[in-house]
Amino acid sequence: MKTGEKNLFLTDKQIEILRMKKKGMSQADIARALKTTRGNICIIENTALKNIEKAKNTIKFYRAMEAPIWLTIPGGTDLYDIPEIIFKAADKKRIKIAMDSAMVIVKLKTEAADRIRGRLTNDDIDISVDEHGNLTIN
Repeated sequence: MKTGEKNLFLTDKQIEILRMKKKGMSQADIARALKTTRGNICIIENTALKNIEKAKNTIKFYRAMEAPIWLTIPGGTDLYDIPEIIFKAADKKRIKIAMDSAMVIVKLKTEAADRIRGRLTNDDIDISVDEHGNLTIN
């Protein structure tokens, strides 16, 4: 990727700073090299990382939106009932889920930890399943 590329969520300066970080340079080293303050480098780097995260979330949402299965698991649902809900929806579309019940629960606990308390969901969890049976937790 060349600096100056268009249609990115990053500025040339953000790309330059991220490349310097990737090479192992500290924010202070980058600030000296670019003749600016460490605080300015910190702001630019943090903004770049936020932009990257937004881009990842946008792609994740788009892929989920295009998926043949989209489920909203309501708050208050027992965690151990969710795999069966997913498998039934997949069976209706003749899609084989790419993991077993235990792995579905692990994925939920990992990717939606903030929406699960004990065995219950405490908020809605959107789940999509693509045509290959891969789950995405939104």
